[in-house]
Amino acid sequence: MLSSIVSRARFLAVLLAAMLVVGMVGIAPPAAEAAVKKPLDIVKLYYDPPGKDYSKNSYFTKEYIQVKNTGKKTLTLTGYTIRDSGPKKFTFPKGTKLKPGKTLTIRTGKGKNTASTVYWNNKGYVWNNTGDKARTYTNKGKLIESCAYKGGTKKATKTYVRTSKTTAYC
Repeated sequence: MLSSIVSRARFLAVLLAAMLVVGMVGIAPPAAEAAVKKPLDIVKLYYDPPGKDYSKNSYFTKEYIQVKNTGKKTLTLTGYTIRDSGPKKFTFPKGTKLKPGKTLTIRTGKGKNTASTVYWNNKGYVWNNTGDKARTYTNKGKLIESCAYKGGTKKATKTYVRTSKTTAYC
């Protein structure tokens, strides 16, 4: 009889421990991946400015991608890169810095770099109007983020985010 009581007590103790574990899992915070904050976040991609696509720098500069420093420290972006789905690659110039909470615009054409805007210096459009994928990499080549969009739809993704006919909001 004593062994039966001890067995029942052990069973109840194990059951209680299991219930506590299950309860804690049920109230656990979101998955670690969801909580990870990227220091450099793609926030906007303006891939189809109004008007026809002309082969002029003044039109190329209307197309852009914006990135934001979501961290608490100034980022030195020297050597960081942005790529499209094809062979096009932008490398941030030496000395490019982005303060916490600030956004940097990278325009496709040629122009004079400032603290808030840098130029890809590309001689043509980068972002396809029908869809593309923007990817950011650290100066060591590690993928930070990608943002895909399908042109002319209301979808894009950080694996589709919201889009309009001309802009992907990543």
